[in-house]
Amino acid sequence: MTHLTRRVATVALAVSALGGFGLATAGTASAAQVAYDGYLDPEEIGFYYNSDEAGCVFDLFDKDQNFNNDYFKAFPSSGSCNGKGQVVGNNTASYKNRSGDDWYVHTGPNSGGTYHGEIPAYYVGNATANFKNNIESVCWVVEYCAPY
Repeated sequence: MTHLTRRVATVALAVSALGGFGLATAGTASAAQVAYDGYLDPEEIGFYYNSDEAGCVFDLFDKDQNFNNDYFKAFPSSGSCNGKGQVVGNNTASYKNRSGDDWYVHTGPNSGGTYHGEIPAYYVGNATANFKNNIESVCWVVEYCAPY
């Protein structure tokens, strides 16, 4: 089962349990609406503004080849947290991987840069010296990550 298929299934199950809606209501668009909301759901990876998973989070479930056009958010959106509204690119101090997939992080956009590292499934931790405030893109290990 692919990462996106698992994500859609998880959202569909949650929607069905909450409101009796069928699978037809929980397509890819519903899964996309859950990501980027400032709340780290199961099957997502989160990049935090501060160390120790503190401050605002940038949450996603799909690759993102350019963190320089993404912003840290609070949940709920009316809330406040360190880093709210700051660009994610070169501002990540820690991360939490709630997905069952390994991810590659890169210090440049489009899977480029000097350093490339792996965040294993379900890993939680602070970025190392090479990656702290230096991450600009991410993709799944199991998919093609240009320029590899």
